[in-house]
Amino acid sequence: MLSSSVTAGKFTSSAPTAIPFGLPIPVESWKWTSKCVAVPLLVVLSGCGGGAPATLSPSAAPAASVAPAASIAQPSATRAATPPAPVQIATGTTPACEPFDWAPRALPLLLRPGKPAAGKRAEVTEHVQHADRAAAEQGAFDSQCQDAPDGPSGRSPTSVTIDGVQLDLLSITPAGKSGRGWLGNQCAFSARLADGSGTAVRLAGPEIPPFKRIGAVVRSGSAVFLSISFNGYSKEFPQGGNRVLALDLCAGRVVWQSPDSTSNSGLLLLGDYLISPYGFTSEQRSLFILDARSGSVGQRLPVVENVCPSERWAPHWQRGERCDPPGQKVGAATNPHVRAGKLLVDTNTGSAAFEFE
Repeated sequence: MLSSSVTAGKFTSSAPTAIPFGLPIPVESWKWTSKCVAVPLLVVLSGCGGGAPATLSPSAAPAASVAPAASIAQPSATRAATPPAPVQIATGTTPACEPFDWAPRALPLLLRPGKPAAGKRAEVTEHVQHADRAAAEQGAFDSQCQDAPDGPSGRSPTSVTIDGVQLDLLSITPAGKSGRGWLGNQCAFSARLADGSGTAVRLAGPEIPPFKRIGAVVRSGSAVFLSISFNGYSKEFPQGGNRVLALDLCAGRVVWQSPDSTSNSGLLLLGDYLISPYGFTSEQRSLFILDARSGSVGQRLPVVENVCPSERWAPHWQRGERCDPPGQKVGAATNPHVRAGKLLVDTNTGSAAFEFE
């Protein structure tokens, strides 16, 4: 920016420096009288007839993390969603994107099933090796992109920022009925770093099958992991889903895709390990431990409730009441998290506990 002063009807400045957008002004000084002086496309000095120069507006603040929900009626053909606001950088300078190291490496086993004492449910006890860690469970585009008994609606926001990742709903296409006879849509998304660095990734078919939403987002630098999920049984969605996608938002590419039926929605990133539960009632509930760099499955462990109640169910539980019988397969496997040194996956009213190796 030019530093300037106005004295006795003259406008003077210091030696030229770059103003926003990096365009220099190759002059030693400016003189300003009763005539208007303008810098084309950049600065207009108002005040014809003796007024003061116009003040440059400060840089715009960053875009809000969640855009207002748009009212989207059931479309009759493919159309673009409401265009998202561009990411604006307060300083006017785009930061450099730090590449993620995607080179796979040999990983030791991470977990083993928890072993409660005979006749008792496992109790969560304090452990100092692994700090408490919450699951990533916030998703996007639920109402626009999933199937529903009365068809999809447009109540969800069409642009949202989660864990430093801006997600935009690009288009919505009617996809007919799912395997359970509900109407739904095929959606296309984009993902990019919210600070403006790197390169955006566009996600549509085949990575995003019909009736799928973004179920969870977790990030490590420029590496982003998405759960692409639906709320139902896999047999009802023969085109696949409930998978994990790994994105390189520096290079703007999909690095790997997990097998289908790997993720209900919640994700947990522990160093090199990406933890993802899957399964619901009549489908086997399992905990998948993936190599975050390659997507290979290092472990698949059964999810069996052995903690009663879960932390989430505790407010509704009275001492002396039982939870579901051990091994009952009611409820989805969700919310992978670390609590007091154990890894827990919630079931219906309790949790399945796993010990760290």
